[in-house]
Amino acid sequence: MAFTPEEFIAGAFRALGLHLVLFLIACVLAGTVAAFVDRLDQADSLFSALGRGVGLTILVQFYAVPISLLALLIGVMPALLLGRAIVRVADFRTHVIAWAGFGIVFSGAVTAAVITTLHLSFAGVLTVIAVAGWASGSVAITLAWARTASLALRKDRGLTPQPWFRRRHPHPQAAPR
Repeated sequence: MAFTPEEFIAGAFRALGLHLVLFLIACVLAGTVAAFVDRLDQADSLFSALGRGVGLTILVQFYAVPISLLALLIGVMPALLLGRAIVRVADFRTHVIAWAGFGIVFSGAVTAAVITTLHLSFAGVLTVIAVAGWASGSVAITLAWARTASLALRKDRGLTPQPWFRRRHPHPQAAPR
């Protein structure tokens, strides 16, 4: 299960991209639910809550992108050490479990640093969003490294990875020219 520097970099950027997408979705949901609960007594509360949730998400993303890029830079060395430590383990599930553990611990450390640095109260909506960042980071690291390893293993077997979202035709004659 050796990996090349290109595969390592691809996995890191897959994790970053997936984290930002999942975090964006989690922020909209958390912001909308928090705003909806806050304005439950008003008739237009759903649309108002959705607007506040989207507005909060835009604000949070101004912080999330730089924090995520900084976390990527800080997390490269521990991730490289983990990858080198398990390079001789052939079981794919063990690798996924190891990366899941890394994702949980590393994302937890980043979340704790964000909560401490920004002095967030433990009852506020921003803390809920910070915890959503932890969850999205944990899931993103696991899924990104599993996808990267899967692609690398297919390449090692001489199989070309199929592009995502490619249109498949049942017969070669049916393919557009």
